[in-house]
Amino acid sequence: MFFFFCSSKVLTVFPGDIRGVSVCADSAGMIGHCQIYTFGHVGKGKATGKQVDVQFKCVPVRPGQLVFVTLKTIPNYCKALWTQRHLVPECSHEGIRDEITECITGKLVYTVDKARNMLTVKVTDAPENTDYNLRLCHKRNIICAGEGAHRTIKPQYLESSITLHYSKPLPCLCIEGWPARVDARRVQVCPFKNNLEELWSGITHDLNKEELIWEPLCPVKVSVSLCHADGGKSCQDLGNVFHSEGQKVIFSSVDPHPMLCTKFTTEVGAWIKCPFAKGNFSVWTAKITSKDGQQWAEISTWVKASFSISVCEMKPSPQCKQIEGQKFQTLSVDKMKHTVFNLSKSACEVCVCIKVQRVDVRFSVPVLQCDLQCSSSCRVPERSQDIEKILLPALIILTVILAAVSFGRMTIKDKKRTPWTKLRCLRMVC
Repeated sequence: MFFFFCSSKVLTVFPGDIRGVSVCADSAGMIGHCQIYTFGHVGKGKATGKQVDVQFKCVPVRPGQLVFVTLKTIPNYCKALWTQRHLVPECSHEGIRDEITECITGKLVYTVDKARNMLTVKVTDAPENTDYNLRLCHKRNIICAGEGAHRTIKPQYLESSITLHYSKPLPCLCIEGWPARVDARRVQVCPFKNNLEELWSGITHDLNKEELIWEPLCPVKVSVSLCHADGGKSCQDLGNVFHSEGQKVIFSSVDPHPMLCTKFTTEVGAWIKCPFAKGNFSVWTAKITSKDGQQWAEISTWVKASFSISVCEMKPSPQCKQIEGQKFQTLSVDKMKHTVFNLSKSACEVCVCIKVQRVDVRFSVPVLQCDLQCSSSCRVPERSQDIEKILLPALIILTVILAAVSFGRMTIKDKKRTPWTKLRCLRMVC
């Protein structure tokens, strides 16, 4: 469908034998249109210095078309040429969008039924005597990829409403409508364009590769990072922020834990999602148990892992503070094995916790175990020496016995009596 472009040019005639001008309009994909205008018979010198208004006849053009208009004299002296380009307004221009048939797309009015995941759509101001198409699509930058087959509405039924069902209320889910003709322009409305929170649910975890993966269902400009949730509203960043505009984000070497969360930050706000909060995703556990007045801390793991272990103090601060003079201890535990730390009875006399964190991965969070089975509440320690009595000079490490060892078991003897001295592997639990 075409509409018409017209142009005019005012010229000043100079001395010479100029009899007229040639005007041409050209554009890509269009046959050139040329017109010749003569000045008629005038007395010699009478036209010199006078202005001549050249009206270029109208030529058919399309919305958004770039037209080049060239003018040259007849005869053409010194190859003199005047050129001007003109960009025809797009259909979005207020002056033509409702006047040019090619630009009329119709308007879409909708209501949302969230309970039934249903959209009710009505078409208004559609072209007359033309079928009309409706569909749902996912908009990715310029292209809107269709979701299922489109619905065709006959002209006599355009006053009726059409129902469309959707699976998820994504911000890039749009209703698209267009007249049923070749190369017809389309109109789109996106009912859930502000529903960004729906995008943060697409998080998966590959246990074998230890990867945390987020693949956006819609293009969105967002910064993604991992953080440690403290049980309140805050989440401490673990570093390494990824910036995405619709690309897949992969965090490698991740230890799954309920307090390990993903933080999404956009220009309109921030959201925190904890993919491991529900379900048993942890590959290791730490707990404190007791029997006959004896207490011990136990670490069990389903994968081969290395851990950092330390003792921290809960009082007088509610935060677990590292005790001065106490060093981190690192140990490795084989797959499907566990390690036991015996605790002295003096552990109930002070407010302490055992802090355990996996250190053989890039992203992990510490685990605190403070549930000592004590008959009375703990007190604030008066001397740092009290802390040294908490862990007995016994660390029982369960390990796989090498086939090359001829005695069937290996005894680790004490070399020095310290809180982290390794004891004999108990054969009944090895």
